[in-house]
Amino acid sequence: MRVAIAGAILEMSVAVVGCRDEPGGVTQPGTTDTGVVDTGTTTTGTTTTGADESSGDPVDAIVERLARDCEDPSEQIYTTAPPEAWSPDMRGAIAGCAYDRRILVEEMTAHYAEYEEFPDPGLSTSVHAITLSYWTERQPDEPVLTSATVYVPDELRADPAPLLVLGHGSVGIADSCAPSRDDDNGFDKDWKALVYQFAGDGWIVIMPDFPGLGTEGPGTWMLSTDEGHAILDATRAARRLFEDGTLNDLNALIGQSNGGHATLSAQAMLDDYGAEGQVVANVLYSPYWLSNAAWGALVSPVGDALLNSVFMSMTLQYFYGHAYAYEGSQAALDLMLPDKAQDVAELLESECWGDVTGEELGPPSLGIMLGEDVFTEEVVDEVGTCAVLEQCESALAQAWRERWVADRPTPSPDVPIVYWLGGVDDFLPPGFQQCGIERLVANDADLTLCVDAEGGHAEVAPRTAAWVRQYLESVLLGGAAPEPCPGVDTLGMELSCTLPIVNSTDPADP
Repeated sequence: MRVAIAGAILEMSVAVVGCRDEPGGVTQPGTTDTGVVDTGTTTTGTTTTGADESSGDPVDAIVERLARDCEDPSEQIYTTAPPEAWSPDMRGAIAGCAYDRRILVEEMTAHYAEYEEFPDPGLSTSVHAITLSYWTERQPDEPVLTSATVYVPDELRADPAPLLVLGHGSVGIADSCAPSRDDDNGFDKDWKALVYQFAGDGWIVIMPDFPGLGTEGPGTWMLSTDEGHAILDATRAARRLFEDGTLNDLNALIGQSNGGHATLSAQAMLDDYGAEGQVVANVLYSPYWLSNAAWGALVSPVGDALLNSVFMSMTLQYFYGHAYAYEGSQAALDLMLPDKAQDVAELLESECWGDVTGEELGPPSLGIMLGEDVFTEEVVDEVGTCAVLEQCESALAQAWRERWVADRPTPSPDVPIVYWLGGVDDFLPPGFQQCGIERLVANDADLTLCVDAEGGHAEVAPRTAAWVRQYLESVLLGGAAPEPCPGVDTLGMELSCTLPIVNSTDPADP
């Protein structure tokens, strides 16, 4: 196996495109325009170990840490049949795994240079990508398969190492969108920038795709049970993947955008569902923690004025994935008008974020601009009215209200949350995010709110990398704590919830 791996690495190395030393428009380490002192990579208080590029085969060093041979074909990774009998102790059981490749520092750095809004966070080590799948639960005794990628640095921050579990942002719900597949047609702009800033800094990282992304069925975007359980079971799968002594007992969760919804959902389920090891922190970048009743409101006539191609696509993804998960594939189609249902299903299960939300290939290409263009009259009237006016008399409306409630559970107050908000985020503006912040505060979250006044939705993560790394050093490796992060006062204004539907702070409400 190692001979084959070495050949693949040689081919990959030849194809790597190096980045410019000073890429135009990219903020280099050392800038302080966010109010955070960027010191680049830090190793204070850590033990840096692992495979050195000048001594031995780095692939051998990683493979020898694995508790099993990772040579499974891709069809086994993504399409393994569920176990005949299921018990909770099978959570995180690995269904398949395969060593993918070694990713050089130059390739990772080039990704930041490709997008002018992403500052180079400063990377110090090449990493190894391992694709795997593992079993998680949707509802009790309902196993579902999720795929994931584990990133193992050549040089570790510590040995044994803590584990970072990452929740990626929205990518679409088609199989080709799964980050672990790294498909040429996928949407990798945001998740690669998130992963590389940690893996390339020496941290062992696992990032679940979430059920249905790459595996059977459509991705169940924003379904808290799927996302939260997949995050928690990643702590189990990672420790089954490695030999004893590779990982220590500590985990940190890190979520971006929808990935923040995933890690907050996991934190809410931690006490009942459990994890392998101790979860000591949850770092959020621009998380979606708004009421998911928003999608019902957008279906209604009241939501017509707010709809655009992106919001319409997100609404379709939410209802389609949730109906599929709760009731099956036919239910997902029954929500929609008969002459549109199959076309919508084909769109959602074939295109990734950049296209499925766009004007050219997204909903407008199917003549879908408003809720009434695609959803049945019952959905528009009953579910829409429930979301806007909180009048939910029908069984259909009550069912969806219960789902919205389930998709914003109460995170455990025992895990500290660091929340980074971007002051110029035009996807989830600060006023929208304040709705989620108010919910967290009212639910007694141990919350530290940090503001990058010049940060946008995705770039806030690499812009604040140095501060977050030092924070992780402090909570996972006993290093010094970072200076206090910039607060809301840096925005020069007070934040207020601006979502145009009721933002209840009661856990019994959406």
